[in-house]
Amino acid sequence: MRSEAEIFDDLAKLCNSKGYLHAIAYFCFRDNVISVNDEVRKEDILKQYGDDRLLRTEISTLIGLACLSALDLTVPHHDEIEKYINKTESLLHELHESMNPAVEDMFKLDEKNQLVQDFNPFQQGVFLREPIFYGGESAYDFQYRDLSRLKYKSDEDWIINNKGYSIDELFEVVNAVRSLQLDKMNQALPEMLKKHPGDWTYLDAHIFSVEEVVLKLKSSFEIATVRKIIESFVSNENYSFSALDDFNQKNAFPIIQIYEDQYILFQSYSLFEALYESPFFWFINDKNYRNQAMTNRGKFTEEFSAARLSLVFENSRVFPNV
Repeated sequence: MRSEAEIFDDLAKLCNSKGYLHAIAYFCFRDNVISVNDEVRKEDILKQYGDDRLLRTEISTLIGLACLSALDLTVPHHDEIEKYINKTESLLHELHESMNPAVEDMFKLDEKNQLVQDFNPFQQGVFLREPIFYGGESAYDFQYRDLSRLKYKSDEDWIINNKGYSIDELFEVVNAVRSLQLDKMNQALPEMLKKHPGDWTYLDAHIFSVEEVVLKLKSSFEIATVRKIIESFVSNENYSFSALDDFNQKNAFPIIQIYEDQYILFQSYSLFEALYESPFFWFINDKNYRNQAMTNRGKFTEEFSAARLSLVFENSRVFPNV
């Protein structure tokens, strides 16, 4: 069996192939989109739990690796895309297998060659890597969205002064981006059939512009404000991603800029997750606001916990700030 590092290097080379973004777009459509007719059936949902689909963490890894070099939007021949898809699935399967620790490491023998009864292999990181990476999501996307508003409501002044937009504006734009992407996903196949088969790609469904988002918004927004919000989740910095354990910058900055006012978002779930996670790191990078940000996090945790407990035990039996 090859080492995890060897497999990861091969995957990185593949992800930097000409036009590989189109393979990522295919995976996103195949594995993240639930196709239904007039009504949703349980069979439609169960397809999402098959072993033949990629998890979001796997797709995020592909995105992070593909963005290590200059982006190439050229549409490869469909035979080439098929090779990308098959090779990717093969490497990801091999990568998964390489993460499983040896069976003998799950047991520990004492000096008498007897099993140590209280030995717990899950106290070792090597046994936790695989279930963490391949485990289920921490929350639904709408939970990240709704909790973010509560989590950062006390930081609105900082956001306005340092980012140039309000929390309401932030959430309205993020929701508009998601809604726009859903519209494009629904039109992906009909639009594709209008083209020559050599130009078929799912990537167009993931590309959006600032102007499209402005048109999608229900209230009036300045283009500059919308651009600021979008680019809060764009990273143009060079970054390192040489092992599965490395921080994948495309999780924190899931929007990819391709032209001045055009962007790619492969997974809207990642945008909502970043909405929940990333602002905290904006705050702590400001040394003058760091302590206040930490205070606000504690305030949010206590208030949210108290509100949830009150639903069960009533207000009179819940004592905050004790």
